[in-house]
Amino acid sequence: MPSTTSRRNYYKRKTKEYYEKLGYTTQLTEFLTTRFIGAGKVIYVKKDVFGSDGISMNGEEIIFWNSKHSTGTKKSRGEMISHGKQDFNKFPFPKSVKRQLVVWELRKKPEVVDLDF
Repeated sequence: MPSTTSRRNYYKRKTKEYYEKLGYTTQLTEFLTTRFIGAGKVIYVKKDVFGSDGISMNGEEIIFWNSKHSTGTKKSRGEMISHGKQDFNKFPFPKSVKRQLVVWELRKKPEVVDLDF
């Protein structure tokens, strides 16, 4: 069974390809940083820029997106959307940009949830 990190990276890469097929220029905005927790001990922490996994843009719009993968249960999907909203609401986005969650389920097309309301 693949690790959570490898599954997350797979769906993030898949989301990037999804937006590129739609004609967007896309850049991943997640990076890895180190934290020193003691003498010679290091942990690695992933950070999202403005709470997003990537930014896609064309000549008309800018989209900050987060990719999520679902097990298919309704509770899991609802929790993902709730956590995605919380991540994005930490930052003061202007109304001119879109915020989207791209939810992937096994062997299905992605569901794009628009968080601008």
